[in-house]
Formats: sequence, C-alpha cells, structure tokens
Amino acid sequence: MKYINFIIIFAFWVIFAGPAYVWAGPLAVPVDPSFEFESVLEGQHLTHDFIIKNQGDAPLNITGVRPP
Repeated sequence: MKYINFIIIFAFWVIFAGPAYVWAGPLAVPVDPSFEFESVLEGQHLTHDFIIKNQGDAPLNITGVRPP
C-alpha cells in the first residue's frame, strides 16, 4: 500500500510540479526584434540599440553579443 501511495504522489508531482520547475528561469524578449537601416555610403558606421526585456522569473545575464 505504501508503494502505491508513493507512485501516486510521485506521478502528481511529475504532472503538476515538474513542468513549473522546468520552465523557471530568465526569458529574453526583444521589444522590436528587427530594424531596417537606411542606405549609407561605404565606410560609414551605423548603430542601433535593441531593447531586451526579461519576462522570466530569474535574473537575465547577457554576457556577450556577436553579430550573425
């Protein structure tokens, strides 16, 4: 009987508590994910700031950004 109770409690935990644990963490969401630059002359440098919001439930640490 104790074995059956353990299986029922474990199954309940896997179904209801398990997914919440898996999805916990930071979630980086760009405000505007794309930006169209205007035409420029060769050699000119352009910059644009992309805003990233953390919609997760843990701190978001961005440690490095590289162009594609």
